[in-house]
Amino acid sequence: MAENIALVAGATGAVGDRIVDVLAQTSGWKVIGLCRNPPEETRANVRFIRTDLMNPESCRAAVAQAGAITHFAYCSRAPFLEGGVEDVPGNLAMFRNALQAADIPTLRRAHLVAGSKWYGMHIGPFRTPAEESDARHMRPNFYYDQQDFLETLRVGKAWSWSSSRPAIIVDVAPGRGRNLVSTLGAYAAICKVTGSAFDFIGKQGAYDTLLEVTDSRLLASSIRWMFTDPRAGNQAFNITNGDVFRWSRLWPMLAEYFNLECGIVRRASMQFWLGDKGGIWDNIARDHQLQPYSMDQVSSWAFADFVFGMDYDVMSSLNRCRLAGFHDTIDTAAMFINYLDGYRAARVMP
Repeated sequence: MAENIALVAGATGAVGDRIVDVLAQTSGWKVIGLCRNPPEETRANVRFIRTDLMNPESCRAAVAQAGAITHFAYCSRAPFLEGGVEDVPGNLAMFRNALQAADIPTLRRAHLVAGSKWYGMHIGPFRTPAEESDARHMRPNFYYDQQDFLETLRVGKAWSWSSSRPAIIVDVAPGRGRNLVSTLGAYAAICKVTGSAFDFIGKQGAYDTLLEVTDSRLLASSIRWMFTDPRAGNQAFNITNGDVFRWSRLWPMLAEYFNLECGIVRRASMQFWLGDKGGIWDNIARDHQLQPYSMDQVSSWAFADFVFGMDYDVMSSLNRCRLAGFHDTIDTAAMFINYLDGYRAARVMP
């Protein structure tokens, strides 16, 4: 019998899927994944339960099926418009329902996945490098409401909590368009067939300032660490690759990878210039015998506009997690190339 049983809410999402994988491949762990539409495939040490996080009874029934869970990770999110204020009541309700259901006597640690939006990254310049103890910006911010509920519910309980604050999350995730890697790959493919240079379509400031990202596998590994290390109890941690980059240095490398002319900075919208290129993408997918994903399943131009519109530094201090014992790092430039190779191997990109 596994010593640790992790309950992961949002188990098939961008973060949850990697948490499930990392824990299931770790000796002594079994994983119960909560999701609205459980996948058909089976995985060793993993069981999925169909759950509606907006329904308290559905959450309680799922936990009853899961059994004596020892750890809980919440990484779900209500639908939202890119760059806008996210749904505070909806996000809080989902988290509240799941955490209250998971609050059983065998629980040892509950984890909340938050993000750099905690610091107001989505609304403009913020103090950098951001530290976990920095003052909150003016509400609304659903992360604040979730964190406050987490700390309130924990009072008088035997379990402890932890929270991660990743930057922009990057992964190989075929079929999930909101991903910088596949979005860049789709853009490059369209540039190639239209004879266009590989222009940076965004703000000049965004091209020149410092940015950081978080590899999804690194994030999942950090959550595994937070689950088990006593030093991680009742604390929030910034989690990023550990380096920073400028698009002005990475963009020429990407152009070379795609065998395209490195273009110039054009202050425009990718959503405007590329939103009508679905037919071109369909032709690319057919001609190169790619997986039958639509352009929306491969790219998110609205997400790219958000990222390429941040004309201010986006940096987080990693002192707290380093001092507490988590030291994993990823070379971001190498990660982009490796993940582009991954999308090609999966027949998502030409």
